[in-house]
Amino acid sequence: MERGCSDLKVYLVAYAPTSPHRLVDLAKIAYSVGIVRGFIVVKPVGIAAQVGVPEVFRIAYKLGKNFLVLSHINELKELLSISNIVFMVQSSKEANDVSRLLDKLENSVAIVVQAGEAPFAREDLSHGYIARIQEFDDKLSPNAVAEATASLLKIYAHLQRCDSGSSDILRQNQ
Repeated sequence: MERGCSDLKVYLVAYAPTSPHRLVDLAKIAYSVGIVRGFIVVKPVGIAAQVGVPEVFRIAYKLGKNFLVLSHINELKELLSISNIVFMVQSSKEANDVSRLLDKLENSVAIVVQAGEAPFAREDLSHGYIARIQEFDDKLSPNAVAEATASLLKIYAHLQRCDSGSSDILRQNQ
């Protein structure tokens, strides 16, 4: 079987959230997109940790979805064996367009979005790819970035299935 994005295990990760509302919105995005296997929070801060995390847990529990809180980004690889971490940034000279990374992603991927005011730590960025959505301006909210990224992956997965299906049909007709 050919490797494709449709085989990916996709996780949405909220990095250093400060707002419980933003955290809940990101969880709703994660749980509404069929390809996302789970929602993960790394380094929750202040009221997001006190109010947002319990609220997201309630939502996840009611929906029968996966939810995890971690203290460090490297735990994505250590504990969950996630093979690819993609940090979505608003602007950076080091960032690749996310569409260029799609063919490189295998097995599992964590899409990490800034959920608070704190930028990604340089040490954390060393654990994965730095990406952005080229067509968007620099003022998108983390929720918009998360939704757009998940949508891109969903479309890509659909195209991969279509390509695989048309290849099978062509082989059968030969």
